[in-house]
Amino acid sequence: MIEQNNMLTGHTPELLRRKCEDFLARLAKRFGDMKGKVEIVMRPEVSFKDIGDLRRAKQEIAGLVCALKSPDLHKKWGTQPPNGVLLYGPPGTGKTLLAMALAREAEAVLFHVRVTNVVTKWYADSLEVLQEVFVQVKESGRSILFLDEVDELVFDRAAPEELRTASRRLVNSVAEQLDDIGRAGDILAVASTNRPDAVDPTLIRPGRLDRLIEVPLPESEGKREILEIHMAKAEALAGRRLFADLDRDAVLARTVKLSSADIAEVVQKALENKVHQEGAGVQPGPVTTEDMQRAIEDYRKTKEIIEKIRYGQYL
Repeated sequence: MIEQNNMLTGHTPELLRRKCEDFLARLAKRFGDMKGKVEIVMRPEVSFKDIGDLRRAKQEIAGLVCALKSPDLHKKWGTQPPNGVLLYGPPGTGKTLLAMALAREAEAVLFHVRVTNVVTKWYADSLEVLQEVFVQVKESGRSILFLDEVDELVFDRAAPEELRTASRRLVNSVAEQLDDIGRAGDILAVASTNRPDAVDPTLIRPGRLDRLIEVPLPESEGKREILEIHMAKAEALAGRRLFADLDRDAVLARTVKLSSADIAEVVQKALENKVHQEGAGVQPGPVTTEDMQRAIEDYRKTKEIIEKIRYGQYL
């Protein structure tokens, strides 16, 4: 348990919790609110059973759990446990969920750093924030340091020379810190990216983020599993049946190129439509196959508009 792990480092669970809270308060005082930038989760709620599909990725993550909880097994077989791992794949495929499940199963504290929100044009502050996080991780016992969207450490080549120089300093600093925590034995660095081609090669050298795990879009059977998980979650929350006998094949046939996060949103959209109907005075029945298909088409239209806005194409 986390309690046992931190007792070995001289931290009771309550003391560690207070130290982490004090750390975030100090960061906020110096650099502004850390919400959405740096978060510390003592015991993530996400487990492997909450993640549909991704059997191969989950299998590899399970090996990392073993490395953190039983490092002596590596010594027994004359090898070193991994220091870091890079999760790569399209948006919404479950990279963050995997990091959370890893921390839960390894009974480790999760330090979640959203790099895209931490790294700003005030690069000196960005560097200090990251350095402070590394220091705190090393003082917290068994931990997972999750660098979310690690490719954002690298500024675009079209950026001014000053920013590209700052980017190089950030990358070099993170690389040095990864080398340092790799010697701790009870810390694992996990990074994620939607753009593996944009990750600086310095970070994936041996001893750093050198274990690569693909997190792909789900295939047909994986999508079925994801759909069932999110339907079951909604019904558990409501305490009643919410879905009719769906034609799963007909629903899934319309989910081409949708990620696991997209499928979760479709389920929510179908349920929200029922909420709107009841709010308008109608007594709706359970969600039907047709309801789900309409929700998928509505979601696709919304997603297309969002993508156009993101790339400046919506006028």
